[in-house]
Amino acid sequence: MKKKFYNSDLLKNREAAVTMNYIIRLANENDLSGLCDSRNNKDLFTNYLKQFAKKELYLVIAEQDALILGFGVLKLKGTLLPKLSDLYVKEDYRGNGIGSDLMRYRENIAKSLGRSEIFVSVDPIENPNMIKLISKHGYEPISYL
Repeated sequence: MKKKFYNSDLLKNREAAVTMNYIIRLANENDLSGLCDSRNNKDLFTNYLKQFAKKELYLVIAEQDALILGFGVLKLKGTLLPKLSDLYVKEDYRGNGIGSDLMRYRENIAKSLGRSEIFVSVDPIENPNMIKLISKHGYEPISYL
């Protein structure tokens, strides 16, 4: 699915966006332990942080009182770019807008990089809730595989 940007709003401060009682921000090396607490995959997050250092992707987290509630990736290397990837919110915190805020934050990064469209790939059978979320945010299918 893809979404075209029709306005030129740029994220003025990519360092942190405060939303209700949690913050959305770019991840750093100090977040590795908290990321592993949310999804136990140290190799994945170590790789993401290395790619982030090379500016191949952005790793964004939602945090409340030093607890990572969720994360998402904006990929800048590969096919169909930029691409929203690997959105995850801890089960106890779902339904509070965290996933939507993580999506908007990554979209704003893409806009600030001068991108006019953004992609996301989702298996509609495996993840129907993600299809609902991205459709709500204006993403349209480009193909069904």
